[in-house]
Amino acid sequence: MFWRGRDLKGFIMINVEPGAEKAVHDALERIRGIREVVPVYGERDFIAIADVESISDLNRAVLSIRKINGVSYTETILGMELKF
Repeated sequence: MFWRGRDLKGFIMINVEPGAEKAVHDALERIRGIREVVPVYGERDFIAIADVESISDLNRAVLSIRKINGVSYTETILGMELKF
């Protein structure tokens, strides 16, 4: 299920410097709250999927990602809950 209680899901799209892919991938997997790191084709190099309890937790994860050597760009999208 996409939403569990009050958990939030964030999708962090990441670009890295050429040659830094392996080191960045390994560092991403060690960040608290990051559930999965997906290498992708296209304008971005990775999408990190975060499962966190609060927007503050997501903010901490994004700030940690931005500190990784080799990361040149991030863009974060917050998942939403559909109510029909």
